[in-house]
Amino acid sequence: MERFTEYLIEDDHEEISMEDLHVVILGLGDEEGTFADHMQALVKKYNMKNTMINVEEAYIASKDVEVGEVTIHNIDGKDKEATIKVKDSLVFVRAGAIKSLTAQALVSSLQTIGFFLVNDLEAMLLCDNKMSNIIALERNNIPVPRTSIINNVKSIEKAHENIGGKFPVILKTLKGTQGVGVSKVNDMASLISVAQSLWKFDADLLIQEYFELKSDVRTLLVDGKIVGSAERIKVEKDEFRNNVHLGAETVPYILSEKEKQIVINAARAVGASYCGVDHCKVGKDFYVLEVNGSPGIRSHFMGYDLENGKHTKKITDKQTLDIIINWFSQERRRRPFMRQEVGYIESIILDGMEENPIRAKFDTGNSASATMLHVDSMKIDGDMVTWEKNGHKFKSDIIDISIPKRGLKDFDKRPVIEHGVTFNNKKYTIELGLTEKDTASEMLVNRKTMTQFRVTVHPDRLFIVSDVALRNDKSDH
Repeated sequence: MERFTEYLIEDDHEEISMEDLHVVILGLGDEEGTFADHMQALVKKYNMKNTMINVEEAYIASKDVEVGEVTIHNIDGKDKEATIKVKDSLVFVRAGAIKSLTAQALVSSLQTIGFFLVNDLEAMLLCDNKMSNIIALERNNIPVPRTSIINNVKSIEKAHENIGGKFPVILKTLKGTQGVGVSKVNDMASLISVAQSLWKFDADLLIQEYFELKSDVRTLLVDGKIVGSAERIKVEKDEFRNNVHLGAETVPYILSEKEKQIVINAARAVGASYCGVDHCKVGKDFYVLEVNGSPGIRSHFMGYDLENGKHTKKITDKQTLDIIINWFSQERRRRPFMRQEVGYIESIILDGMEENPIRAKFDTGNSASATMLHVDSMKIDGDMVTWEKNGHKFKSDIIDISIPKRGLKDFDKRPVIEHGVTFNNKKYTIELGLTEKDTASEMLVNRKTMTQFRVTVHPDRLFIVSDVALRNDKSDH
């Protein structure tokens, strides 16, 4: 049986075909028509499997984390069940899938098991909160309208000063889509009155400087690459919002080079694999209004070549979704973000050495074929190696030979074995390259093993997820 952890790190396995792709949509069971309808058409076109899951009704009945398989019951509220697998699933997380803690728990569970989510919970929550959205953009030096939180009457005047002290202003609920929860307020008395009315419904609010706009631009991106861009032009004279759901017209839009860089940077700032970036032009300046983690596609877009970023031809909403599905159909583009952070030094326990944890250095620049382990002695006999570490003796099959380099020169030849380890309370079988050479580290964890552990490395912290191991090397000071 293929192990899930082995699948994660395989580089040369055969790509699955479009017919083998399982498209899963997490929502409330009443997904907006355009996305769901076009998805159904694509499912038929490519003969893909498609499952709609109502996150308010569904629950995980069984799971096998090792092979990356989950069975979900009551996906439609009528006792229907579905089995989904990490290897072939593309899971779209729509806006409705994060509206409650119960729904978020399901999304989080699938993410933890290893499913690739478009988008993962962290990115969706960031995009869903308008203030977090703005802060993430500001932190990455992306131009945004001046924005401030208000949480009581006393905070209003100071917040108003912070955004320029002028009227009108925009008042928004922190959460809301399709223009819902957005008001234009013309004076201080109205601002206080509207805010007090919304606070009665426990709404969280922010105010934002107002721009007089005839249109704004929605750009769709996958993995920081532009799929399509459309200008949204408001039709009603008294309507200040440019949302398509409120009647705005859309026309294909060609982005300038400056605009391209701004929207690409915005998508990267929120960590979304797929998103819609809304921006506008005020005078000669561009501002990002927000990044949507579950964007609608009901617009007339100008298409872009994903490889060179140049605009190509007008594309329909159906063609847009087709491009997105084809992009994520490739397995190398469906590898989830590593959200678990570890220190650059952590403890790893080798099977048979439970009382002596190894002090391991996590080296993101280490592309060696196996994680290096310094041993006290070893003797190779054909396809077997007998080795000793800290008084413990082992005999292992040699599955490969690793030849790391220092500069352009070979450093040494290391017999590669498979050995069980425990890290962060989980058991793994990893590949170790054994060496007797003088090395600065007792164990040097390579990128392949880090992928297997599904972790990223904090460059300035030690022992985040493990107990401190006694120093037995020169890897840190």
